[in-house]
Amino acid sequence: MSVDAAQIFRSAVTLGITAGLAWLTARVVAASPGFSDSGESVRSELAFFCTVSWLVTVGIVHRLARPVNPFGWLLILVASLMLTTEWDIPGAATAGFLSAAVFSVGLPLAVAVPVAATWTVFAFPSGHIDSRAERYLLAAGALVLVGALGLVPMLFFDPQALGCSDCPRNLLLVLDDPDVAATSARLAMIAALAWAIVTMVVLAVGLVRMSPASRRARGAVWTIGFLYLAAVVAHLVMSLDRGFVGGSAAEQALWWAQLVGLAALAAAVAFSLLRSRAMRRGVTGLVVDLHREAAAGGMREALAAWLHDPSLLVAYPVDGTYRDVHLAAVDVTAGSGRATSRLEHDGDEIAVLVHLPGLLDNPDAVREVVTAARLGLENERLRAEGLAQVRALAGSRLRIIEAGDRERRRLERDLHDGAQQRLVGLLLGLRLLRASIGKDQPEVAKTVDVAEAEVQGAVRDLRELAAGLFPNVLVTEGLAGAWEALSETLSLQVVAAPEGRLPTAVEATAYVVVATAAAHGPTTVRATCDGGWLRVCADVADASLGFSGLEDRVAAIGGRIELTHVDGGSRVDLALPLRLDVSPDAEPADGVRT
Repeated sequence: MSVDAAQIFRSAVTLGITAGLAWLTARVVAASPGFSDSGESVRSELAFFCTVSWLVTVGIVHRLARPVNPFGWLLILVASLMLTTEWDIPGAATAGFLSAAVFSVGLPLAVAVPVAATWTVFAFPSGHIDSRAERYLLAAGALVLVGALGLVPMLFFDPQALGCSDCPRNLLLVLDDPDVAATSARLAMIAALAWAIVTMVVLAVGLVRMSPASRRARGAVWTIGFLYLAAVVAHLVMSLDRGFVGGSAAEQALWWAQLVGLAALAAAVAFSLLRSRAMRRGVTGLVVDLHREAAAGGMREALAAWLHDPSLLVAYPVDGTYRDVHLAAVDVTAGSGRATSRLEHDGDEIAVLVHLPGLLDNPDAVREVVTAARLGLENERLRAEGLAQVRALAGSRLRIIEAGDRERRRLERDLHDGAQQRLVGLLLGLRLLRASIGKDQPEVAKTVDVAEAEVQGAVRDLRELAAGLFPNVLVTEGLAGAWEALSETLSLQVVAAPEGRLPTAVEATAYVVVATAAAHGPTTVRATCDGGWLRVCADVADASLGFSGLEDRVAAIGGRIELTHVDGGSRVDLALPLRLDVSPDAEPADGVRT
């Protein structure tokens, strides 16, 4: 947790202000024994101030742990309002020249704590209330409790006229009319009772409808809020006959219940902070282990275990699309039963999580994921981007190979259909000319014979050149037919050859490798298709065999080639993928390598 000087300063100022309010409240309570909501018991007063201190402490810790989250201020607000509930008693006179102001503030705020506590429950854990219905409900609670029940009766209430000579002056007084004050208070209490019951129903329905992930994150706080409001409802019911909300011996149990509820609320928040910190350390350890083991896709497993969502998907932005670490496309649009959360750091998108609804509704939860797993996620994102670049490079190399093969086929056709046909035509013309020469022209006949022999040689050379560029039989008959045709001109024995047609680049590469080997000496070749790979083994009776330049062609289509020298000869082991979209990091089962 990183804490800057400004955060420490604000926390110190907040602590100083609340400490001052607590000191003032302690003086007010001490000066009015029996008038306090906590009664005359020292134990009750100690529990009251301990609860206030607990709320303030958790609020400040939350602010330091999550500076951008305003939730900590809500806990401090609840604690501050708890202190002001004790200001509407005669002891407020101990505030000196501020006694009237302190007393007048305490009168309307004496019933404000339930609204602030409900606000805290609804806002947990993000610090914000996104639901419009919940915002309306809180606004209604503030109007009913603080306005109608707290403020309006005080406009007609003069405590000094009712015999409280020690009470400070009520600055809110407009007209002293006890009957109006009592009637408005009772009506407001009925409205407050209705509001509290409706709020309890909203909390109960929300708890039932929560997803398991949301219930783990907010269930405890919402349950405590429901029980706290139940105590408030009971307190209001007991106060209806009296006409005002105040402490009495019969209501001490309910006062204690509300006090315990507020303390439990702070405890639930503190527990959530500790749990988040523990889980963050756990996932950080997993990230370290994954980095040590370099396991691709391990972040998904780690986050799925951390967030209790086995179906979790992690997508990384790669070339304008979202893909997992193995470059499989991932749909990041929220659908039925799925939600998405975008993880960002310094304005840059690291990854997108596709998960169960409600799992990361809280921005702090997203921030925890980024804090704990950022390095691991960025490592896998870079890995995915690198894999995409490698695949793009492999695809580019494959396209170059295929383009070269197409160009050689075009040249072979041009030579066969163009220059070779012209030479054949010339040869036929020379033969016709030779047949028309008489016996009395031996010199001319000899010259034509020489020309015919040269043209025949040129045709043979041209055919060899065309076959060297790209053998036409490879196009028409496939790899087995091309090797069979090659064995007619070179010392090549084909023991086994694959049946059927293979990808053009695979056939051309296997043909070139075997043809190069056969050109160095007698060669025996065996080829099979197994597990998505074409495997070729060629034994060559030449220890000086080399494949300069062919390794790049083999690697360009994702293949592997190995040359070993044995018993005065050489052995070539070639493995080529039958699907040219095989990942560049894929390996044939036998581990044949370049």
